[in-house]
Amino acid sequence: MERTMKLNAQTIREEVDQRIAELESEIRALKTHRNLVADTSLLPPEILSNIFIALRRIVANGYSYRSSWVRVTHVCRHWRAVALDCPALWSDLLFVNPKGTEVMLQRAKNAPLTVKFAAYPATFNDILCKIASQTGRLREVELRSGSNTTLELPIILSCFESTAPILEKLVLQGVEIYYRTGSDKYHTLPADFLRGGAPSLRHLDVTRFAIHWDALPLSTTLTHLRLENVVLENRPTQASFLKSLTSLLRLETMILKACLPRSGDALHLGSLPITLPSLRILELQDFAAELRQFFTATQIPNKARVDIELSDGNPELESLGSLLSALRTSWIHSKDMDLDAGSNSIQSGILDLRIVDAMMRYVPRIMCWFSNHDLPPNFGVENPPANLVVSLASGSAMGINLVLSAIAARLDISSLQSLKIASNYILVTNELLALFKDLTKLDKIAVWKSYDTLSKFFKTLKKKHEHAPSFPALHSIDLHGIDFDEDRTGDSIKAVLPLIFALKSREKSHPTIKQFTMTQCINFLEDHWEALCEVLPEETEKYWDEVEDIVEQSDDDEEDDDGSELGHLGLYY
Repeated sequence: MERTMKLNAQTIREEVDQRIAELESEIRALKTHRNLVADTSLLPPEILSNIFIALRRIVANGYSYRSSWVRVTHVCRHWRAVALDCPALWSDLLFVNPKGTEVMLQRAKNAPLTVKFAAYPATFNDILCKIASQTGRLREVELRSGSNTTLELPIILSCFESTAPILEKLVLQGVEIYYRTGSDKYHTLPADFLRGGAPSLRHLDVTRFAIHWDALPLSTTLTHLRLENVVLENRPTQASFLKSLTSLLRLETMILKACLPRSGDALHLGSLPITLPSLRILELQDFAAELRQFFTATQIPNKARVDIELSDGNPELESLGSLLSALRTSWIHSKDMDLDAGSNSIQSGILDLRIVDAMMRYVPRIMCWFSNHDLPPNFGVENPPANLVVSLASGSAMGINLVLSAIAARLDISSLQSLKIASNYILVTNELLALFKDLTKLDKIAVWKSYDTLSKFFKTLKKKHEHAPSFPALHSIDLHGIDFDEDRTGDSIKAVLPLIFALKSREKSHPTIKQFTMTQCINFLEDHWEALCEVLPEETEKYWDEVEDIVEQSDDDEEDDDGSELGHLGLYY
C-alpha cells in the first residue's frame, strides 16, 4: 500500500511538472506573439540590422564599452534572430576573449573584416593567425603590440596571403624598444609580405619596426603613409626610394622616421625633382644631411604643413643652412605657389614665430606661420597648425639656437609680426635676441614661463641705440606663467623692478607700447601691478587676471623691502 502511494505521488509530480512545462512554453509563445506586434518588431529586418550596425559604431566611438552593443541579442527572439542573421554586425571583431572572437568570426560569415587589436593580456595568437589567413576578407587591420611581448606579431604576419584585394587600412605597431621596457627585440615584415599587392590600400602605418623598404606594400592608392624605423642601418637605396615616390601621387600625409636614403647615395638629377601634388602633411625625423637630400630631390606643395625633427645631436650651422636652403627651394618657392594675395598659400617670409615645448617631451619646437590668412588668433593657441615646425630630437639648447640662427639667415624673417618664447629648455642669449631686435614689423612679443628670458628681453628693450630703439615697432607685450621669485627668497619685488625700469625707460625714449597683458604669473601682487601701470600711459590697454599665486617665502628671509624700494623710484603706492 505504502509503495503504491509513493508511485502515485511520483506520477503526480511528473504530470504536474509536464503541465508546468507546457504552460511555460505556451506563455513564452504568447509573449513572442505579443512582441511580434510591437512597433520595434514591425521594422523590416534590413532596417533593424542597420540600426544595430549604427549602434555598434556609436559604441565603438567611445560612448560605452565596445561590447555593450551585443545586448541587442538579449532583448527578444526577433531581435536576436535579425542580429545573428546580419554578418556585417559581427565583422568588426572584438577581443574580449579568444572564444568570443571565434564566435564573432563565425557569425560574420563572409563579410569584410575589421580587426583592431591592442595588446590585450589574454593570448590571441591562434585566433589572430586564423583571421590573418583569411586575407581576402580583411578591410581594416590594426595590430599594436605596445609593451606586450607575448603577441607573436611576426608569426601572425606570416599567415597573410600574398594578396589583400579589399584591404584599405593597415596599422602595425611593434614592441617598445630599450629603455621603456628593457626589450632589445624588434619586428620586421616578412620578405614576401603581401607580395601580390594591396590594390585598395589607402592607409599604411608601420611603427617600431626594423623597416626594409622593399618589403612594404606601397600601393599607388595610398593617401596616408607613416613609417618609424628603429634600425638606422635599414635604409632604402636612393633609386628604390625615389621610384616609390613617383607612384605615390595621391599621398596626402607622409610621416617618416629614420627612413630616408643615406646622404651619400648619388642623385640622378635628370628626373628630379619629384612632385608630390596631393601632399598636405609632411613630418620627417632624420639627420640634416638626409633631410637636405630629400628636399633637393622633391617638390613639396607650399600648402603642405612641414614638421622636421633633426636627429643630429649637435648640428653644424652650415649643414642647417644647406637643409633650410633646400627646403626653401622645394617648398616655399615651389612652382605651384599661388601668387594671389587673397589665397591661403604661404608667403615667402615668416609672419609668426614661436618657440614652445613639445608636450610630454623636454624638446623645444620652433613653429613658423607664413600665411596672413592662417595665423593663430592669439598667443594662447597654436591653431591653425604651423606651416613649418623644426625641432631637435636631442633637445639641445645650443642646438636650437643654431637652428634659429639658420632660420633667420635662410628663411625670410624681415616680415615677422609676432614672436613667442615659451620654453623652459632654450638658452636665451643676447645673440639670439639680436636676431629679432631690429625687425621693423615685429609688433607683438610674448614671453611665457621663464623669468630669465623675460629679464634678458627687457634688458634688450631698455638699451638705447643711436638710430633706432630695440624692437622699434613693438606695440604689444604678453607675459604668462612667469615666476617672479624663482629662488624662493620671498622678495619678488626685486624681480619686478627691472621690468618697471625697462618700461619706464621705453616710454621716455620711444613710447610704442599700446597693449600690456599678464596672466597666471607666480609671486606677482596687486601692488606690483599698480606700480607697472604707473609707468605705462593711460591710453595703453592693460590687463592682469588678478591671480595672486604666492609661494611662501623662506624662513630665513622675512624682511619686506617692497614699499621702500618702490618709494625710491617715485612709484610708491
